[in-house]
Amino acid sequence: MALPKNKKAKAIAAAELFGLVSGTTRVLILATLMKEKELAVQDIAEALGMTHSAVSHQLGLLSGAGIVGAKKTGRMMNYRIAGTPEAKALVRFLAALT
Repeated sequence: MALPKNKKAKAIAAAELFGLVSGTTRVLILATLMKEKELAVQDIAEALGMTHSAVSHQLGLLSGAGIVGAKKTGRMMNYRIAGTPEAKALVRFLAALT
């Protein structure tokens, strides 16, 4: 028996979302943003002991998936957890683990 198309699509979306946060760096970025609410790339990089470039790349992936949002303040991009249902679900999931 085949799954209905909508259930299969939801399963694919869930698997992609979990794949996105299967990387330790992305989980650390989300945990940092959960604690600090909004930070510039450089501040996240310093908090995690990583390069600006590495953090920026990971933020791009999270942003593309609608998990984080960005706001430009002058020349700086500040990132925060997005208000999407997927982002809210991930925050609840990560909060339950810590």
